[in-house]
Amino acid sequence: MKKRASLAAASLALVAATATVAFTTPSAAPGCAKFAALKTVFPTASTVGFTARERVVRGGIRAPVWPGTCAKWFTSYRRGSTGVDVSLMMYKTREQALVALTEPLFGSVERLPNGASVRTNRSAAFVNGIPKQNATVVSVYGNVFITSVSIADKPISISAQIRLHHRMHAGVRALG
Repeated sequence: MKKRASLAAASLALVAATATVAFTTPSAAPGCAKFAALKTVFPTASTVGFTARERVVRGGIRAPVWPGTCAKWFTSYRRGSTGVDVSLMMYKTREQALVALTEPLFGSVERLPNGASVRTNRSAAFVNGIPKQNATVVSVYGNVFITSVSIADKPISISAQIRLHHRMHAGVRALG
């Protein structure tokens, strides 16, 4: 009897987990329907002054996971031996994406002429105990949160990252 109850509980947990996964699929959640199309927002490398771009893939979502999170796309751009990791995270609403913008310990929020909200950070970083420099830009355009991070001896500049963000903002705008 105990075995049967455990099996029933396990089966119920599996059904509940499956239902939760089905609900959180980006296209099924309200406000997340354009997630698949968001993959096209990443510009080609040469368009934004880089020499290479890796394949765009679904990114893992790490804590903190804010309410309204749909899903994330990720890629890296390179210029010589230096690169920048870029992710696009879709939220159900702009307000939810703006909450994510408040999380990093960066400077104040600036509003770009295109309506995007942006924060930047330059700081020291350590990679395997070796000192490096970090340059990071986070922005929100519509309901999309964009992050770009470059950690190197001479990272991709904030201005180059902002140009990349501008191009992605235009892509988000084109999706409607």
